[in-house]
Amino acid sequence: MEECSLAAGEQGGTSDLPINNLNGGPETSRRTIRGVAEIEEIERLDYSQAVPVRSTHALLSRSAELYGDHKALIYLPNGRADDEAETWTYRQLLSSVNRTANALRALGVTREDAVALLLPSSPETVVAFFAAQAIGRVCPINYMLSADHIAELIEHSGAKVAVVLGPDPAFPIWEKIPRIRALAPRLEQVLTVGEAAEGAPKLGDLALAQSAEPAFDADIDPDAIASFFHTGGSTGVPKLVRHTHRNEVHVAWFAGMFYDVGPQDVFVNGFPFFHVAGSIVLAGAAIAAGAATLIPSRLGMRNPDFVRDYWKIVEKYDVTVLSGGPTFVSTLVGTSNGDHDISRVKALFGGGSPMPGELAARFEKRFNIALRSIYGMTEAAGLVSLVPRHAQRVPGSSGWPLPFCEVQTFALGGDGRPDPTRPLARGEHGAIAIRGANVSPGYSNARLSQDAFMEGGWLATGDTGRIDPDGQIFVLGRSKDVIIRGGHNIDPLVIEEALMHHPDVELCAAVGEPNRYSGELPVAFLKLKTGRSASPQEVLDAVRQRIPEPAAVPKQLYVIEEMPLTTTGKVFKPALRREAVERALLREFRELLPPGLDIALACREELGQRKVTISLAQGEATEDARRLISEHMSMLSMPFDFATL
Repeated sequence: MEECSLAAGEQGGTSDLPINNLNGGPETSRRTIRGVAEIEEIERLDYSQAVPVRSTHALLSRSAELYGDHKALIYLPNGRADDEAETWTYRQLLSSVNRTANALRALGVTREDAVALLLPSSPETVVAFFAAQAIGRVCPINYMLSADHIAELIEHSGAKVAVVLGPDPAFPIWEKIPRIRALAPRLEQVLTVGEAAEGAPKLGDLALAQSAEPAFDADIDPDAIASFFHTGGSTGVPKLVRHTHRNEVHVAWFAGMFYDVGPQDVFVNGFPFFHVAGSIVLAGAAIAAGAATLIPSRLGMRNPDFVRDYWKIVEKYDVTVLSGGPTFVSTLVGTSNGDHDISRVKALFGGGSPMPGELAARFEKRFNIALRSIYGMTEAAGLVSLVPRHAQRVPGSSGWPLPFCEVQTFALGGDGRPDPTRPLARGEHGAIAIRGANVSPGYSNARLSQDAFMEGGWLATGDTGRIDPDGQIFVLGRSKDVIIRGGHNIDPLVIEEALMHHPDVELCAAVGEPNRYSGELPVAFLKLKTGRSASPQEVLDAVRQRIPEPAAVPKQLYVIEEMPLTTTGKVFKPALRREAVERALLREFRELLPPGLDIALACREELGQRKVTISLAQGEATEDARRLISEHMSMLSMPFDFATL
């Protein structure tokens, strides 16, 4: 396999300072992970030597002790280069976290209680996140979900306190609170950030009345639950992933070693904090390294002013670490850095959904910045493997697993699940399973945990792929139904349940169709009842309000005569996924190619990976058509070949 020759910049990174373990005893220094040799060296250590902190609060305390006056947070209120930035040092951040944790404790929050967060990104969100973990559990929730869905998540988490953005015309969050309180009787107290609201004290005011020293036991059991993260699954029930402190510290500690960062670095973090990428893979890793996190407004990467000023901001704030999924990287490729000095940038670390090799190559060529891929999932605290900054990028590779994280492929059983009795050799394509210190102990719903874990403690990821002889992971497909749109997991059942409320719909199924910007977009197939004739648009208009989040609204509805079924009467989704690929690509090719050109598509699925054969009629335009199609397909993570009609 051809390697990319672009190496990441060589600015200084991981600190090698000998430092004291805040939990007592000496700790080994942090080191740069360049490849498998360093990973094996770390794994020869006792775990307590390799990872010397026991909780996220200890992680922050360590950096406050070592780098107290260094910048921890840089906040651009409007996401513009000419903003007057708000800055927080590590000492200030720890002080605010302690005050806020003390305030929550005074309200009765204990180690067994959760604090729900309905907040866009801001320094106050960072404080609330780590404060809630210091005295209990945090449950950051996507505030764009419907009030009913949010209430259900709050009930399942057991949250007794919610921290919510106050009334704000740009974020319709506060308007959902009356409905949420009516549906979530466990919720005892609502606190606000931002504008004050009647009956909801401001969290900041409560915190200012507290001491900056912990009034709580800061020696936290590493196996205590630190958080609940919502992830879209394919079960139709609320899916809250439990993280321990060990899970989150493990990812934060080692991610920075792969990134090769230290206290002189600046991360730009436009992900929301209800996503593990924003809160753990980036913010947590920055804290572990003593680096600064730049938050580009409450909208993050969705802020058009931030996108417009992106390279100006990178230059002005000496940003060294970029991040983003395929959608954002594609947007950046369409921008120009002009004459801005971006020489301090070390790399862009991308994940959320597979990064097309051609997109990565275009980004690297355009900006002379290395792009390194990440493979993660909420159930692994956001990170399974990644390509180290100093390693060569191999197209399709997601790099090596974190230290103390095992990855294994298994043959699929007759039920479509990994067979724990049939592990595969390296190089063989199968179902990917993981286990290790970063892997969640399970879901808040015990049945979901039982379904997800295999014999031997392996967690079935739902992905398929192979592990190369040198240990690098190649994710090639997916064996589960979840739709991943720009790194955001969408449960197809929430779409299907909404569609089934329409009186004309007899059967339906939601799947993902390929999209070169978002990876996948949700679409749905409908079979109408006999004698009914509702149009796709009529169906969608009637049920749209029942779909709990805008990202899950199907981009296309296809009415079909017969729904493919298994012998047991279940909808056979592999056939629909193949049809979705064929419909999407044909639609795009007809816009791309000259009119009248004969073309046919056939999609097949092997071990969760979709592959396409594109058939063209012979003629003078064939070669040009092949070139245009090849360029288009290079932006999708989908193998293809050509045939002749």
